[in-house]
Amino acid sequence: MKRDGIRLGYHITLAQGSTFKPLSFHFWKQASDFEKTQPATPSAYLSDLLLGVSFLRLNSYCSSPLAVPFIDPSFAQEVWSGLEPHRELFKKSQKRIESLYQEVKPVSPALVKEFEQRFSEVLERVQQPWGYDLRDFYELVDEIEKFESQIGNPLIYSLNVKFSPSFEEKLLSLDSFLFHLRSVVALDHNAHIQEPAFEAVHVDSVQDYIPRADYVVSDAVMYWNFKRLAKPWVSGSQSNVSVDKLLVEPTLKAFKKYVHNACFLIDQLPDSFLSQLGPDDLEEALYLVQMDWLMGSGSGLLFKVREEIFGLENGYEKVFWHEWQDRHWQQPTTLKIACELSQNDYHKKAA
Repeated sequence: MKRDGIRLGYHITLAQGSTFKPLSFHFWKQASDFEKTQPATPSAYLSDLLLGVSFLRLNSYCSSPLAVPFIDPSFAQEVWSGLEPHRELFKKSQKRIESLYQEVKPVSPALVKEFEQRFSEVLERVQQPWGYDLRDFYELVDEIEKFESQIGNPLIYSLNVKFSPSFEEKLLSLDSFLFHLRSVVALDHNAHIQEPAFEAVHVDSVQDYIPRADYVVSDAVMYWNFKRLAKPWVSGSQSNVSVDKLLVEPTLKAFKKYVHNACFLIDQLPDSFLSQLGPDDLEEALYLVQMDWLMGSGSGLLFKVREEIFGLENGYEKVFWHEWQDRHWQQPTTLKIACELSQNDYHKKAA
């Protein structure tokens, strides 16, 4: 079907027992692999299709025309670029994040370049001719956490990291692969439950990573106002050591202990940006900054990738689907998936 569209097949091996924990991803490279599992129309949100084409962007073994003769690699790239919604959101949100990046002190370009090289080397090393042993992805978390330590700030809401365009594309592909891997596991689970209203698991491009963003906004506004009002007591002609030691310092410690994400959000933003906004505009801006950071920044992509790998390492129920942690059920050990999309149908969807 190389001339008329794309046909993809793969199977995912999961850990035994009551856990959503994928262990490996095997891509089908032979036409005979489809004999027992005939290709079907992609799912409504295209997760099965996008999982396959994002994999082809990552794994050089399987993206070779010689390795998979029935797939046109250029058309697979076109399908991913045209149908991956996260890519479009990234391009739109990135423009607003760029304006904030100009106002903060950037992380050393040499440090960023070194991280890009180390991360890319690990990602290349873990690929296999047949796909991925997903447990090898745990090594990527080590590199991310080492980088987070080097920049001296939490990764969440970080605005001072600027990756190269080629590395951002790599992160977009990896984020796409990991997100749609979890989506496919969710689709299979939800297809076999009795009570969708109570037993279905969900995937969400925002809530899965920064839940209750509106709560973070409320806490962030309180933290910002306290910092602003406390400033005269800490520095300047009205400074008072007693007030600073007995009130300001303990309160700031309490903020950072109990609403740390809100503190990270405010501390990463330039004061010039925060000071020019009124109360209502500030709340809206803080909410939008969270969305733009998550969807349109390299550090946001890296943050999502780490969360997804935590899910692979510990089981999705430990990271995303907490309501399933204490339940007992029998998860299938292998998911076999095959789908196809004609060029005509692709152009309809892309339009």
